[in-house]
Amino acid sequence: MNLSMSRRGDYCVRAALYLARTTNRPEATKVKEIVAEMGIPSTFASQILADLVRADIATSKPGRDGGYRLKRDPDSITLLELVEAGEGPLRAEHCALGNGPCRWDTVCPLHASWQSTVAAVREQLTTITLAAIVDEDIRLEGSHEEPVDGHRFFNSVDAQDSSYVELPLPKVVETLGLLRDQQLIDELRDPLHAVESIGGTTLAMAYLLEDGRRLILELISSGEETIRMELNLEPIAIDPQRVELKGDAKIRTNRSIDPDPLVRLILNRTARLLETLAEQH
Repeated sequence: MNLSMSRRGDYCVRAALYLARTTNRPEATKVKEIVAEMGIPSTFASQILADLVRADIATSKPGRDGGYRLKRDPDSITLLELVEAGEGPLRAEHCALGNGPCRWDTVCPLHASWQSTVAAVREQLTTITLAAIVDEDIRLEGSHEEPVDGHRFFNSVDAQDSSYVELPLPKVVETLGLLRDQQLIDELRDPLHAVESIGGTTLAMAYLLEDGRRLILELISSGEETIRMELNLEPIAIDPQRVELKGDAKIRTNRSIDPDPLVRLILNRTARLLETLAEQH
């Protein structure tokens, strides 16, 4: 018996968790940021967030300054609500000993026991709040322990490198702010596939946050293994016409890799892309 949530339920919990962790921000949280931070497929994100809005868990605001917020305090939102937002009502819809619908007029010998089991699961999920999930997420984030049944990446690797951009610092900062996700994907897709240390991978997503200063990449190998990189970019003026683009990367993966060629390639390609875009503008 598989007691795991479906992808939809999983993504609802992930999205609500991120909204709870950003609840003190003055601005609404963009879909793009939720997708990048929580690994939710971009094609699926609007449906997931709509599920949370329908469940009275989140609110949405359209427009340039729009985005999503939690509608209620995380202490008042239960795990049952989050699960049912994505999964639908948690109940036994079919007879435990048959294929037909579960009805009181023709009960089976397991009816009472099964119904009480479902009720107990529902009751347990109501005792777990979104605030408690946030607290546990923060604890695990700052801990070196790896739970036996943990779903986090096994390895975390840090790497640093830099590249040079033949542009003045103000132009680099301006162009970083103009850079779009798809431009970066087009620039990186084929070169990343050719890196020997991560051969056989596909660039699943690339997101630029914080005016281009933060880059999140996710690659998936042919064996469905995931490599996730968070790369913080810092442009530093070397002279009036030249900038050093420093990159501080954190790579999380369930496979052993040499991170240096990966970081170097991304920085070099990003630097060349900035030069090309600056010429066009």
